[in-house]
Amino acid sequence: MRLEPQPGERIDRSRRISFTCGGGAVSAYEGDTIGSALYAAGRRVFSRSFKYHRPRGFVCCSGHCSNCMMTVDGVPNVRVCVEPAREGAVVSAQNVLGSLERDLLSVVDKLGGPFTPVGFYYRTMIRPRRAWPLYEKFLRGVAGLGVVSGTGEHVRRDTEHRRARVLVIGGGRAGREAARVAAAEGPGVVLVDERAADEIPDVEILAPATAIAIYEGGLVPVDAGDVLYRYRAGRIVVATGAVEQPLVFPGNDLVGVMLPGAVRRLVEDWALKPGERAVVVSADERGLEAVPLLRSAGVEVAHVHDLRNHPVREISADGRRGVLRRLSLDRRRIDCDLAVVSGGRQPAYSLLAQAGARVEYEAARGIFVPRDLPAGVEAVGSVTGEGEDGAVPEALYKVSASGDKCFVCICEDVTDKDVSRAIREGFDSLELAKRYTTVTMGPCQGRLCQLASNRIYAAKTKTDSAAVGTTTARPPWAPVELALLAGRHHEPLRRSSLHFRHEEAGAQMIWAGAWKRPHSYGDPDAEVRAVHESLGVIDVSTLGKLVVEGPDAALFLERLYPNRFADLKTGRIRYGVINSDGGRIVDDGTVARLRDDLYYVTTTSSGSDSVTEWFEWWNEIWRYEVEIVNVTGALAAVNLAGPRAREALARLTDADVSNEALAYLDARELTVAGVPALALRIGFVGELGYELHVPSPAAEHLWDRLVGEGATPFGLEPQRVLRLEKQHVIVGQDTDSESNLLSAGMGWLPKLDKDDFVGKRALELEQGRAPRERLVGFTADRLPKEGAQVVVDGRPAGRVTSARYSERLGAVVGLAWVAPERADDETPFTIRSESTTIEARVALAPFYDPEGALLRS
Repeated sequence: MRLEPQPGERIDRSRRISFTCGGGAVSAYEGDTIGSALYAAGRRVFSRSFKYHRPRGFVCCSGHCSNCMMTVDGVPNVRVCVEPAREGAVVSAQNVLGSLERDLLSVVDKLGGPFTPVGFYYRTMIRPRRAWPLYEKFLRGVAGLGVVSGTGEHVRRDTEHRRARVLVIGGGRAGREAARVAAAEGPGVVLVDERAADEIPDVEILAPATAIAIYEGGLVPVDAGDVLYRYRAGRIVVATGAVEQPLVFPGNDLVGVMLPGAVRRLVEDWALKPGERAVVVSADERGLEAVPLLRSAGVEVAHVHDLRNHPVREISADGRRGVLRRLSLDRRRIDCDLAVVSGGRQPAYSLLAQAGARVEYEAARGIFVPRDLPAGVEAVGSVTGEGEDGAVPEALYKVSASGDKCFVCICEDVTDKDVSRAIREGFDSLELAKRYTTVTMGPCQGRLCQLASNRIYAAKTKTDSAAVGTTTARPPWAPVELALLAGRHHEPLRRSSLHFRHEEAGAQMIWAGAWKRPHSYGDPDAEVRAVHESLGVIDVSTLGKLVVEGPDAALFLERLYPNRFADLKTGRIRYGVINSDGGRIVDDGTVARLRDDLYYVTTTSSGSDSVTEWFEWWNEIWRYEVEIVNVTGALAAVNLAGPRAREALARLTDADVSNEALAYLDARELTVAGVPALALRIGFVGELGYELHVPSPAAEHLWDRLVGEGATPFGLEPQRVLRLEKQHVIVGQDTDSESNLLSAGMGWLPKLDKDDFVGKRALELEQGRAPRERLVGFTADRLPKEGAQVVVDGRPAGRVTSARYSERLGAVVGLAWVAPERADDETPFTIRSESTTIEARVALAPFYDPEGALLRS
């Protein structure tokens, strides 16, 4: 129930908001958390435990544990005790089969205990081996907590790099005082705190925010919700305080068992009555401070037990349907619905340990404290152990008779029996047991179970806590979204100078490497027909474009390429493939000789940068007198193709473009539509074609004029069909890192009688051995998926690299890698695609215009 207004409460009673939980409306005040609003509405069970599906309620109310994790607006594992309530939020339970109140999987707690000890799946689910897929499917279905949304909604997160002279982590009394002192020495002080904090003069407050790690060089990443701040700090002051520790006893996870801090937050922050009848058991003075607070909230305090003065041997809690009804102290039974228990406070040293501090056990106080801090890192307040005096509680308050489970780790459902079993099985190191039992690996990251597991390990192994030590503190100190670590979604994007013309024409834009290119303009088949029957135009500005110039340009290209370029006549074009040192295909394109010492080289769309680097790397070794310039961004290019291509080009230029003046594989400088252009007569799409390279700013003008002449824009999908009809290879799709010219059906290209070229020795060796596979064209009765397997006797024996249906040919055509003995013309083979069998037949000659008459017309 909600109390009368409290001094300093965080809620604004004049402003109401509403959200839904489990389909029902929940009313809240501005300043409420989702958890506090649900508590005010009468909810006590917020989650089900990880393994046994036991009911779980508030324990810390500080976001440290997993007990209040729910799904909020599709985001799983949100700690609702610290998640601000907001209008219209949708809250739902997670890790349940049914509902929070009636979780069918809770049968595991009632019946499955003896069958699900720690590591049970390693021992009981390995036989029979054939049943493992069923076991695995079941385990994966019930494991975990929340379920990641499958909507794929874009979440924007940013990263900012900042500097601070002094970075203070923690906004408690000690942290705020440290910030004031540092601010008096000069500007550049930043204070980070998990909760909203009041202003401090000359101090930048970053709250609510969480420092998730300390790395070398004073690097501190700070989670501020939608932004990850990466601070480089000259000096770091850690004031993270101390974390209240639970006691380990049977039934210590029942709903209604809380830490004193949770009671304080419920009453002071949200004006909520924690329960009706309470028992307080504490090992320190801070825990006992809950007593007057409870009484002021109208809670009957049935019993107060100070472990410093009156140690007990047995503590146990009993409940009904997972909710506390009774607490027993040395067999004295006290009815209650609220048990406030505290085993003292453990300094929150994890950030300091990450920074390189040594952690030392103090037996007198029973806590671990940081020592030997690294340079540039300081600690103030209770994180140093200051003021943390109290009794050292028992490792385990276990009743002699059989009772409920004793949880060492409530996040991972690790019991004292699990720890004992791990020790018996040889995991005698806490660091090893952590991996076997998962203790300290849950959402609390050891905040509530590190000290408890240490004490139980020491008791079970009959050693001391100092010898047992702690598990390694690793970042992040607090949970952080993967999206925040990834930062803003940034993917390199390149657009051609015609990009917006494509969008205006209704093109479907797709990724092609780092480029955005048109897939088609609505009807790929119609675009293919336009190229075959009339006139089409495609944007090929994405092709890499390099200028190679100098007295040694011919010698340079002779050594880079396996075919000849020194004998290439001025004004002519030759196809070229770039090899790696190992004779593997790296890239391909055309090389046009514009003058004796000037070559114009094109590459694949994704190859411009890598080919430029390749050229420059080799020239650093060879030291030829040659200049290499990448002009890809400076020039646009379009391919005008189809039976009407010459006619359309002639209307836009005064130059002679007849077959005699501009023959197949000629390169000429023309003025087209008033724009200076380099015209390359090539035919990748199988029809009469002209590739026009112009300055990028003039591309839209040229495009508009070509479309005005009746050219139909076509995209990548029509181009795929057109090039497959000619069996033209796309490097990177039809080839891979192991493909070479001989196996790819281009044995005519390398001139092995040349003195030398990159990859020559590897090709010579390849020529002397039988190839493992060959690239061939094929026709098929149905269309296979690209990547489908070629099979022989049911076993993989090749793969399909490209396949499309050609309306012009009335058949499915494609390229595939097959075994050499099946690479002869007309050889049948079988393709397995999506559980269906497709019959195919090898075709070595181009499917369309095999003699190339149309290209040369």
